[in-house]
Amino acid sequence: MTRPMDAVTDDAPVAPWLVRLGLRAMRCSAGCRGATVSLRCPGGEPLGTATHPDLAVLAALQEDTGEGPGVEAARSLRTVAATDLVADARWPRFRVAALERGLRACTAVPVLAGGVTATVTLYAFRPWRLTASAREAVAVLTEETVGGLLPEHARTGAEAEAEQLRTAMVSRAVIDQAIGIVTHLLDCEPGRAFDVLRVLSQRTNRKLSAVATQIVRAKGRGSTRELRRVLDEVWAGGA
Repeated sequence: MTRPMDAVTDDAPVAPWLVRLGLRAMRCSAGCRGATVSLRCPGGEPLGTATHPDLAVLAALQEDTGEGPGVEAARSLRTVAATDLVADARWPRFRVAALERGLRACTAVPVLAGGVTATVTLYAFRPWRLTASAREAVAVLTEETVGGLLPEHARTGAEAEAEQLRTAMVSRAVIDQAIGIVTHLLDCEPGRAFDVLRVLSQRTNRKLSAVATQIVRAKGRGSTRELRRVLDEVWAGGA
């Protein structure tokens, strides 16, 4: 059972929440084969996760170019769908990158809650359309997740405190990226990946963000063996 967060801090990573949201959204969307989730606070950098590495590349491409279903949905706060990317040329660079990865269709569902915009983008390998009932279910799941991430005072619109939340979430970006890399390298749950980073932080007497920065800069290269050893210890110790 997830717990409410008073703030988004090193001890309460955002990434596992977003990964769970993506997986839950997939399960209620027949025909969907992958998902990305993006979280945006006013004036801050977006935080994001993906259920598959190729989808993380597509999410990053959209942020870099400012075009694609996810960023368009976040801007308009309306669901954006492409039922067949072979025939849909609205986002040329995104379209080419998606087709190169065997993806044919996608739907981005945005939700605005407490000043934070969360967008779930679902992908399929064949021409595909998200049903209205599935879209409603994804929206409800997203609202539930954002509600868990936002402290009560942000939901009630306390401007200064919401800004504090935004700053904390932005500072988590590098840690969330590192969690994604470790999750992929070790094929483990995001929560376990965070435990690995925490143990490394304690052992090296460095801040969690410093450990994460090193992994992100190296993209995990050269550290898989050490990370695997720490994960085995985490599993054995039930950390």
